[in-house]
Amino acid sequence: MPVIHAPRKPRLDLRMTILPVIILAALIVLLIRLWYIQVALGPRLEDRAESFGKTYAPLDAPRGLILDRNLKLIAGIQSEWVATAKPAVVLKNPWVLEKLASMLQEAGAKADPAKLLRKTQDGTPKPFVPAPIFADVPIEVAAKITEAPDLLPGIGLENQPARYYPDSKSFSQVLGYVWTPSPDDVKRAQREGWKLSSLVGKGGLEWVYEKDLTGSDGYDAMLVDKKNRPVRLIERNPPVPGNQVVLGLDAEAQATAVAALGAHRGAVVAVEPSTGEVLCMASTPTYDLSLFRNGISRQDFDALNNSPDHPFINRAIQAAFSPGSTFKIVTTVAAMRAGAFDPNRTVFCAGGYRLGRQFFACLGHHGAIAFEQAFEKSCNTYFSDLAMRAGKDELRQTALDMGFYSKTGLDLPYERSGLIPTDDWLARVKRRWVPGYTVLTGIGQGDVLTTPLQMADLAAMVANSGVAYQPHLVRGFRRGQNQEIEMVKPELLRKIDLPQSDWDIIQQAMVGVVEHGTAAGAQINGLTWAGKTGSAEVKGQNKTNSWFIGYAPADHPRIAICVMVEEAGHGAEIAAPIAKQVVQRYLLSYDKEPSNSAAALPAQAAIVLSPVAR
Repeated sequence: MPVIHAPRKPRLDLRMTILPVIILAALIVLLIRLWYIQVALGPRLEDRAESFGKTYAPLDAPRGLILDRNLKLIAGIQSEWVATAKPAVVLKNPWVLEKLASMLQEAGAKADPAKLLRKTQDGTPKPFVPAPIFADVPIEVAAKITEAPDLLPGIGLENQPARYYPDSKSFSQVLGYVWTPSPDDVKRAQREGWKLSSLVGKGGLEWVYEKDLTGSDGYDAMLVDKKNRPVRLIERNPPVPGNQVVLGLDAEAQATAVAALGAHRGAVVAVEPSTGEVLCMASTPTYDLSLFRNGISRQDFDALNNSPDHPFINRAIQAAFSPGSTFKIVTTVAAMRAGAFDPNRTVFCAGGYRLGRQFFACLGHHGAIAFEQAFEKSCNTYFSDLAMRAGKDELRQTALDMGFYSKTGLDLPYERSGLIPTDDWLARVKRRWVPGYTVLTGIGQGDVLTTPLQMADLAAMVANSGVAYQPHLVRGFRRGQNQEIEMVKPELLRKIDLPQSDWDIIQQAMVGVVEHGTAAGAQINGLTWAGKTGSAEVKGQNKTNSWFIGYAPADHPRIAICVMVEEAGHGAEIAAPIAKQVVQRYLLSYDKEPSNSAAALPAQAAIVLSPVAR
């Protein structure tokens, strides 16, 4: 019997069955995982993602060094721990500053919560950038802040290059200080086109040369978690230090001047006649720059600001006084220009000069006296007569031509111009010129006011036979990585044209003042130098300001100097001996001064004589 076979179904390959199953299962798992991540874990992961971010920790550039003419450090940099505050965070939690102040006080530091708050507020122009609020944090406090960053929200700790001054008193009014930028500093940076740093100069050279002294800040780019804790360093951009500024000041002469002035209110200014470089600019009383390191306390500031001695005033340029007999140099030049001068002509001094009903007293009864002896003895009678012979117009114009009643243009802020009673000024004060004003002006009294810097320039002009150079504090710069020092070029300020024979007469008379005149107490063994004393009455008081101006050595001047001491008596007794000390100190160090050659500088520096614009 035949066998009938049913049709067979094709056998499926086992691999063809398993593979789709695996793929399907994988897709199902992937979809479930995507749903779980996006839906179930979505909010948590979004929050975690937002908790990580990149932040930039600024690295302050070391401020440029300030050196004296012998490359001695005047303003330097040292590393220290500085507490910082993010204004946007800390100002919302004022208790943080109270706690920080308490921690600092327990460690022996002088910390005032109100001062910390003020410094935090000063940083509000950059609310999320840490602003320095306390320098030189004790190591035990620094350790606590580092170990427990959540202890003080918004407070940080940075190891920063900080400004310090080896001599924090002698240069106070000249240097100024540095601290957190104010809104005015922000506007200035925008106006002048330089990048604002976390610390800026406040007053003095630190303010004037901010652009040169400020380097380029660097930064650390950090990945941080939601608690602002660093996870890892992403990028580092190191800071570039500021330029070094070399001054014309001689640090030893400056310290000598401050010590010699002592407790007196006064000023000493010295310049190099051939360049205009300021060699010394001392003003007393001075103040301690270290008081400003963490922001001066209100009590200390009020004590300085309200002091009758006014230590914040730089008396060398910001205060003007009647110059007394030192102004007789101007009177002599005026008479020479007017053709009214005869060195051999005598005037009889019977104790004063009579003009109508007025009598202008002289300190002596000199009898018949000619120019040289009158200059040496500072005879008011002779110079009252000489002023009248020169005439009021020539007297005032000569004073203006010699730089009085105008600023010198020194590279410091807030310089005063002094005063010469011109017709315009008299009209403003509703007065008219009377003949007695000519006499008073001729002997440096009355309305004539000058600054010590102007009188130092007068001494330099006589030393140079009528040539005056622009006074300037900065001698040169060492910029960036360039190790050469670029010297500032001397600039001619003014010139008084007189025959050399006339200048010889004045110069010889000034030598006579020191050799056997009113400044004989200023003589220096082995040195011939020139000077003129002055004693100017203080209006409304029975006191005199003590003056001396001069230059040394007489035959090749290297220093021209002015000393003014308030209410101290006669110039011969007080000012001249102070000038002697400063001149001696400077000339002793003159031969040690680096010359304008590479060999005279340390290995890292050389001088290039090509000038730069100031």
